Amino acid sequence: MPTSLALNRARPATSGELTGRRVVAILGLSFLVMFVANVALIYFALHTLHGSELDNPYDASQAFNSEIAAARAQAERGWKVNVMTRAEGEGERIVVEFRNRDGGPIPDLEVTARFQHPFDAALDRVASLASDGLDYEGVATPVRPGRWRLVIEGKRGSERMFRSENPIVVAGTEANPER
Repeated sequence: MPTSLALNRARPATSGELTGRRVVAILGLSFLVMFVANVALIYFALHTLHGSELDNPYDASQAFNSEIAAARAQAERGWKVNVMTRAEGEGERIVVEFRNRDGGPIPDLEVTARFQHPFDAALDRVASLASDGLDYEGVATPVRPGRWRLVIEGKRGSERMFRSENPIVVAGTEANPER
């Protein structure tokens, strides 16, 4: 009975063959891509918008209906309010004009203006505005150039009579660009 012997010779790998080295290279590249993607995601998560922070989200959700009622009462008053800001020294001067339906001034309010930084509450600045009998004004110091939310609140006693939130941009001055 004739037998044929097959000789095991090492053959060079062709380009379409899957070898151990190729499997290791593919796995290594896969993990490298995942590692680079994770590093990029971590970087952007730490260096972009941080979202809003609430001390107690449950209480904030429960106060929503009272906020709606206060906004309706404010709208019924029909007050006209004009807010102006300008750089002054190291800070920002705020002038607020409150007018009733007939165009007359609204006296005896306790008015505050708060510059809220979009991401860092430690940068927020508050100014109490004093009345000159016609308008309310004060200075918040120092306010960095950039985007802010200007919150104006007017109270009589413990009752909030007015509230507005206004997105503003504070420009740097040429005399003091590092405000």
